[in-house]
Amino acid sequence: MRTLLLLPAYVSACLALAQVQLNKPVVLDGANASDRTVQGLPAPATEEDALSAGALAAGAYQYAEVSGDQWQAVLLPGGAQPLAGMRLLLHCATTNTGAVTLSVNGSAPQPVVKDGNAPLVTGDVPSGATVSVVHDGSAFQLISARRIERKPCPSGTTQVTELFCITTAQQDSSYFPEAANTCGALGMKVCSWAQFYSACTRSAQLGLVDMTNDWEWADDGANADTSVRTVGAGTCTIAGVGLGWDDLSRSFHCCFKR
Repeated sequence: MRTLLLLPAYVSACLALAQVQLNKPVVLDGANASDRTVQGLPAPATEEDALSAGALAAGAYQYAEVSGDQWQAVLLPGGAQPLAGMRLLLHCATTNTGAVTLSVNGSAPQPVVKDGNAPLVTGDVPSGATVSVVHDGSAFQLISARRIERKPCPSGTTQVTELFCITTAQQDSSYFPEAANTCGALGMKVCSWAQFYSACTRSAQLGLVDMTNDWEWADDGANADTSVRTVGAGTCTIAGVGLGWDDLSRSFHCCFKR
């Protein structure tokens, strides 16, 4: 089979006049790089049209505006249907109020899911968010802009910040290893000095008691081997050093990471 050699000027002239259909390879062999280009491609109007570098950089062919819980994505050029590997950027005008479906260019709605196959819940996609989804062959996986879901505070604890909760009551005096095991059995850990300080300085607001009546363990290393921080004797800001592996008992609080 012959290779069809076309001069760039000839190709450009043909493109300027009408559609060109070829069933042979097109080889651009100009001496200069500027001679080996195809210019003048319009913005694509159908899914068969070639993308220019500008259209590819703009990314409009994979971007759409959506709203509500039944997302309708209209892509330009039209015609594209959901296939495994399709990735879209969607700007959401409203916060979702429950499970979400997505239709692309009039296709049958397919679920938008997270964590494999879990449906979205209220507020997963806030108003004004631009999210990224990818089709896995049966559904669209939400892979960005998800709301971080915090775990609820366990019974017997009080939320201090969005990040952690603290046991409302001070735990009974124990050796440090026993204190660590006690908190671990509850799915928590002995509070760090930073966590203790954050809770202590807001103890009245949070309804916490026994925060500054004695020394208690904090899960922070001190500047000595086998030693740990102790906190809470008199004020929220004071800290000392205790021997973590000695038989000295202290009270403590457990903290839960949300």
